[in-house]
Amino acid sequence: MSLSPNEILENLNAAAAQRQLSRPTLAAYRRIWRDIVIRAAAQSLDPAALPRSVAEEFYAELTRGRGASHHLQTKAAVSFLYRMLDAPNPFADCVAPKFRLESVEIQHLDATPLSKVLLELQRSRRTYFDHLVSHLAEALFFTACRFHEWALLTSDKLVRNGVGKVTAVRLKVKGGRFRDVPVLPRLSESLAEWIRFLEGIKGHRLRRGHIGFAGSDLVFPGREGSPPSNQAFNRRLAAACRGAGTGIITAHGLRHSAASLLLNERGRNLRELQDLLGHKNLSTTARYTHIDKERLRSVVGDLNLASE
Repeated sequence: MSLSPNEILENLNAAAAQRQLSRPTLAAYRRIWRDIVIRAAAQSLDPAALPRSVAEEFYAELTRGRGASHHLQTKAAVSFLYRMLDAPNPFADCVAPKFRLESVEIQHLDATPLSKVLLELQRSRRTYFDHLVSHLAEALFFTACRFHEWALLTSDKLVRNGVGKVTAVRLKVKGGRFRDVPVLPRLSESLAEWIRFLEGIKGHRLRRGHIGFAGSDLVFPGREGSPPSNQAFNRRLAAACRGAGTGIITAHGLRHSAASLLLNERGRNLRELQDLLGHKNLSTTARYTHIDKERLRSVVGDLNLASE
């Protein structure tokens, strides 16, 4: 027996509460869910068995006249909906009429151009923020993590060995859970260099008199001590991409670049990537698999760039 529209929306809200979605994201998702469920009910259709042609029609209406970010948000919302329904997603291949698929996909770089970008960031270290972006970019790529996972990371979540080297980080991920991600030697050295830089300037006032960073417990504090801005990070990363003569990527593009490198150039499989990226719902089978810590450390260790 199919669920009623109200039952579907209630189940979606319960699932969203478990995932601890942010308030703005939840509000946007709810609008999209409600729209799809109401449209289906108006045509006496079951959302869990929506014909592809009808899904395309719905999708065109949902995204008409909207920006690329709304397109991506709609894709995420309907993906959540069909995971909850445990049904094939008829919207999976839909593209908003206004946008080509390549214009809304997250951009990523292969190993060689990414090496050039990271090197450009290193060469351009002049200001406090230059140093922060350079080391944070390495942290994002060499762990394939989301921006906020590192931006909100505090120093007590760095796992060190007996001689003080960082060997793993304990990251808070979606749903309020924590997971340990191994740190390979290159990133451990980068983190040590960043920490030395921080200690070396704690007695100085930065531009506009900022000193808040000195008292922050964040691994990557902004000048005033609060987490760095994703937008400001992306602007500086884009400048490095232009300086290196590569395509423009964002912080999330670094995560996609890591996944693409592992899948396409290092021969890793999707099940291993699911564990590394911290995804819960790539597939029912993957949800119940387990990769031991040494295997996961081996996966991270394969994030070696072509220039090394």
